[in-house]
Amino acid sequence: MKEKLLLLYPGELYSMNWGRFIELKPHMVYIYSFLKDFFDVTVIDLENEFSRPKTDKERILFKKNALKRILSIDVDYVAISCWSSLNYLSSKYFAEKIKGKKPSTKIIVGGYHPTFVSEDFEYKHSPFDYVVKGEIQNILKIFRHKKYDKSETQQITPDFISYPYFNSQKTVGIFLGTGCPFKCSFCMEYKRKWSGYPVVEAIELISKIEKEISPKYIAIFDACFGVDKNWRRELLSELVRKNIQCYFWLETRVDLIDEEDLELMSRLNLKIDFGVDSFSKTMLRIMNKTKDPDSYLKKLINVSRKCNELKILHDIFLMFNHPGESKKTYEEHRKFLEDQVLRKLKGGYLRIMYQRFSFFPGSYVFNHAADFENKYGFNILYPQWWKERENHYIASRSVTPSTDERGDPFFVPLKELSKEIKDFNKMSKERDLWEKLHAFDL
Repeated sequence: MKEKLLLLYPGELYSMNWGRFIELKPHMVYIYSFLKDFFDVTVIDLENEFSRPKTDKERILFKKNALKRILSIDVDYVAISCWSSLNYLSSKYFAEKIKGKKPSTKIIVGGYHPTFVSEDFEYKHSPFDYVVKGEIQNILKIFRHKKYDKSETQQITPDFISYPYFNSQKTVGIFLGTGCPFKCSFCMEYKRKWSGYPVVEAIELISKIEKEISPKYIAIFDACFGVDKNWRRELLSELVRKNIQCYFWLETRVDLIDEEDLELMSRLNLKIDFGVDSFSKTMLRIMNKTKDPDSYLKKLINVSRKCNELKILHDIFLMFNHPGESKKTYEEHRKFLEDQVLRKLKGGYLRIMYQRFSFFPGSYVFNHAADFENKYGFNILYPQWWKERENHYIASRSVTPSTDERGDPFFVPLKELSKEIKDFNKMSKERDLWEKLHAFDL
């Protein structure tokens, strides 16, 4: 008889409206699909069941209802998915309450935050019995399971049909590859070697999903899609050959994609997100985005122009107030925007998205904050913002990117920036379709 395990997504107590709300969270579906071969698994996604609290009153009610739901189930183990730092306070709260009420229950925690900041879970009288670092397969190390191997996350076959929160949704998320060999300074991806699901098996998975669910939208949540050119080209060719009609979403880099890729992509229903991150050559170097900013930005223009020509919806994502951002780098951004982007790309199928830098554990900036402080005058108002009982969206972004020789801080003028980007996006085509695809709401 299998031991009983509760897989718990603890929700986010202070993230407010930060991020998308996805009912079928891909990482939860994959964890469930893996664990059910070894345990009798019950899944509780507190965000799905009790929404995301935004006020103190809502948080009190959320905790009360969630705890009642959790304690109604008797299990041997509780595995908490502390997927990101946003889940830290809720993971800790529910672990303490469960251990207080059911001290014999073993509590396991895993995710990005435990991988990077395990000391947040390993302390005297901690309610956590085990901390799992890295990918979900590592949970089997705890049990010294005979079937433990070093297989990759994308090799897990997601079982959407039996997942408790599947309700004939037409948008699903999958992984076809893991890892990213690039070392951007702000990124939390810990697996540096990219690996992809064999193309034959990837196509079989997509065909199986198409047959069982008839999805309208398949989001490919790889950290960086198609790092290997041959794999990427073969996968796209097979998707075209199969004539799969649903929409796809993927995220990748402009310096990986070429015209042959785009010609194939144009024969699919597809939206691409390009993590460009800056129009400033100086910032691209500081971010360790590329060693050749001139070629990188030239490739951006060429790829986006080709996307416009082929009518491919695509987004460029930018980041501002990263450590080292200054008046000089913002002027570089403005010049490239005005001379290249507005002149060559406006009115097509491109939209520009932006966000402020967030100080997340696991990134190069996090691990070398003192170096950025010494070099640029970078300062963090909340070095451990995930432990603060206030708006995490604001707290994680409360940084000074740089100070000048007089000691005056610099911040990107976001109101000015926002207006320019909104004006650009108003001219872009297929607005209604873009909004649905961007929200994962087809």
